[in-house]
Amino acid sequence: MIVKADRVIVGDGKSVLEGAAVCVQDGRIAAVGTPQELRSQFPLEDVIEFPGASLLPGLIDMHVHIGYFGERDDASEFEKNSDLAALFAVDSMKKTLEAGVTTVRDVSSARGIAQTLRRAEQKGLAVIPRIITCGQGICMTGGHGWTMTGAVCECDGEWEIRKAIRRQLRDGADWIKVLTSEAYRGQELTQPELDAAVDECHRMGCKVAVHAGYIPSVEMAIKAGFDTIEHGTYLTVEQAHEMREKGIAWTPTIVAFSYIRDVMRNAAGEQESGLDLGYIGEAADIYERNFKALYDTGVTVVTGTDQVLGGAPVSPVARECQYMVDYGITPLEAIACATRNCAEVLGMGDELGQVRENYLADLIAVDGDPSKDILALKNVRAVILKGELL
Repeated sequence: MIVKADRVIVGDGKSVLEGAAVCVQDGRIAAVGTPQELRSQFPLEDVIEFPGASLLPGLIDMHVHIGYFGERDDASEFEKNSDLAALFAVDSMKKTLEAGVTTVRDVSSARGIAQTLRRAEQKGLAVIPRIITCGQGICMTGGHGWTMTGAVCECDGEWEIRKAIRRQLRDGADWIKVLTSEAYRGQELTQPELDAAVDECHRMGCKVAVHAGYIPSVEMAIKAGFDTIEHGTYLTVEQAHEMREKGIAWTPTIVAFSYIRDVMRNAAGEQESGLDLGYIGEAADIYERNFKALYDTGVTVVTGTDQVLGGAPVSPVARECQYMVDYGITPLEAIACATRNCAEVLGMGDELGQVRENYLADLIAVDGDPSKDILALKNVRAVILKGELL
């Protein structure tokens, strides 16, 4: 099929092809060009038109927790009923896809749900985004995440951590996730433990992400050589330079903090604009002040949402991009953070995350022009996953 829109946004952070179209064959992009060029090259293909819309790569969310229901009012019901929990996870992933997110990286989930959903998709039982999973996260005893029943395993010492990594890889994990700081505690795992985690993952041929928020824990994570740092709330410019030099990507998850701050402020009303929001408010304000300077260091920035609150938007990558633009970067740069950058960090940069010939045909059509108004990313008109128009 030939897909025509007002423009094609490539996803490389700079290229917009006005009046362009894309030919999709066998799940891949066969060609990109003008409608006339593609019609002459592929005369038998059907033409699907999206007037007033932009065509761009499917968005990627690098920080989700598939099937997490812990913040819902009815969480206990889901805890007791694994079938209900599985259906909730499927529904969440379907809504994620409808929002234009065609690939997710699950950074810890319970009951092997990410692997199960991926298998269900392979068997044609569910139409959901492509899933990359870390299996269960790994924390120290009593460390951040230990209360996420079944989603995080507690380990102490280098060999317990190595064993946990091997177990996750045995059970189908693609990446590994380590957690090592929380709002009330700046660092948790020791440097030898973090070093062992990275060594074991890289020795086994997989990448590893780390939850680290405070300056000391971030510094330890950089020293250990993790592949991505999740949150990095108090990340400094000097540390961002270190990350760039070592090839460590940053998943800021701005929306996980700023969205809550904004909702609470709106609920309180203008007269309560000075409301003390504690750690959440402080973290959101830090992102707002520092994001542009950190981005300008050249550190690779990717989108992740960490959205686990009941009633919150499902995988709001578009909102994450909006915050990035509000905090200083261009819409095209934000789109690249949500497409090309993510694909490259996943090791799929040669076939995913851009609208280019021979790339996988994960595409979305959105009403308007997000290269000028990032809010247009919220207006998803159509999703093409693996070459199929949904």
